[in-house]
Amino acid sequence: MTRRLLALLLLACAGVLAIGVPASAAPACVRNAPPLAQQTIRADAVFAGVLGEPSTKGGVVTYTVDVADIYKGDVGEEATVSTPATAKECGLPDLLAGAEYVIFGTVDGDQFTTTADSGTTRATGAHVAQVEELLGPPRSPTPPEPVEATLTMVAEEAPTVQRLVAPGFALVIVGLLGFVLVSAISRRRA
Repeated sequence: MTRRLLALLLLACAGVLAIGVPASAAPACVRNAPPLAQQTIRADAVFAGVLGEPSTKGGVVTYTVDVADIYKGDVGEEATVSTPATAKECGLPDLLAGAEYVIFGTVDGDQFTTTADSGTTRATGAHVAQVEELLGPPRSPTPPEPVEATLTMVAEEAPTVQRLVAPGFALVIVGLLGFVLVSAISRRRA
């Protein structure tokens, strides 16, 4: 009985080895994804925003993102982000519309491309804190309102001609005194 059980166990182990067990169900690009610090360096832009409804065309899923915060790069108030349509191609086809994500994108014409190994994930408090630790606080995609300069009158009345001429007259006097002093010194030496 023990021999049969041992033989059965040995046969089961051999069968598992012959069939093979995958190391992980995740695609290779996710298993080999670089650390977050490297992902921030590789990305042309890092920003957070809410995803719109996806559209799929030609093996690519495209999302419109209402940008809330920009950590890196040149991003407007709205951005277009595309990703391969299948996880096998390292894409992110299952991002949820209406959810907020931190997107790590590379510039691709007038839009951004992201993949499963780029660092794009849901915008959780912990993930946002890690991004802010690496890239600093975010900036708003909306440019600040320009500050309008206001001029304030210093005196109630306009300056008189005498007040305008006085500084020039003082410079003429200082210049003449300097000329007289230089002339006197040069006569003594001569």
